[in-house]
Amino acid sequence: MDVTGRSESPPVRSTTVVTPDSHQYFIVLVDIEDYSPRPDAVQVALHDAVHEVTTFALVQRAGVTPSGHRFTDRGDGMLVLLPPTVSPTLLLREMVRGLDDALVEHNQKHAPDYRMRLRVGLHHGPVVRKGKLWTGSAVNDLARLVDADPVRKVLKAAKRAHFTLVLPEALHEATVRGRFPGIDPAAYLPFDFVTKHQEERRGWITVPGYAAPPGLARPGEPGTKGTGRRGGGRGPDTPGGPDGDDGAGDDGAGGEGAAPPAVPARDVLPGGLASPPHARNGRGEAGDLHVRVEGGDYVAGAKVGGDQVHGDKRITVHAKGPVRL
Repeated sequence: MDVTGRSESPPVRSTTVVTPDSHQYFIVLVDIEDYSPRPDAVQVALHDAVHEVTTFALVQRAGVTPSGHRFTDRGDGMLVLLPPTVSPTLLLREMVRGLDDALVEHNQKHAPDYRMRLRVGLHHGPVVRKGKLWTGSAVNDLARLVDADPVRKVLKAAKRAHFTLVLPEALHEATVRGRFPGIDPAAYLPFDFVTKHQEERRGWITVPGYAAPPGLARPGEPGTKGTGRRGGGRGPDTPGGPDGDDGAGDDGAGGEGAAPPAVPARDVLPGGLASPPHARNGRGEAGDLHVRVEGGDYVAGAKVGGDQVHGDKRITVHAKGPVRL
């Protein structure tokens, strides 16, 4: 008590919050479509099933050791952290096919109320782990991608699909555009969206079993939002811009519901061939040649099979140089 008779307040002690160091991980985010409207008992069953399906795809198919991945529940799905030593191209091949196979088996065994379809995202970046709390911009960015409205709409349009897979642009650039065996660049299309904080973002989406995501137009098509670089169309800063140097991903067909091309389908051309004259327009300029892939895609001169490479494709035909898918 001071000389005035008032009680002295205890001194305020400053505390320093020590944040754990971040570590690099591959991040897999899985969300169940239409989870919340279902009865509680169904939600419990789906909660168990999504763990089984995801674990099968990662451990049995992608070869990730049981101790090599960590997961946390998200109510309507799960978040998985994988070590940075895991191959991203292996995940895009084997994890994807494993998920598809496991979902087919699950949905064949169960009544409609207990069937599930998923929105799945893959990312890579630093994550801070503090107990069951996992934070980091990579986790937040992936959650926004998986929850984006274009992703929900694509899955709704893909009636026979079991899930969609979304990637951030940087991971798509580092993996899909590399044309690794078993990964079909034409099966991916870009989509743009705006976050609740009014941030413009771009992701890439594929639907296993479809030549390209249904309901999502090719980049640059007029009157369609969410498929071109901000504001529509392809600009100089867009991969595959005016120089026509890239055909990966951007040249996939629009999937179910897309308008058929005006040119007849023909067999796919292996990489390395010069542009044929009949694939050019009346002025002798390079144009688009529509093809139907029956037995797999030619990627970098090698034929690659797989369930994601069949169906209608659109390839860019250049006036000079190789034909690229």
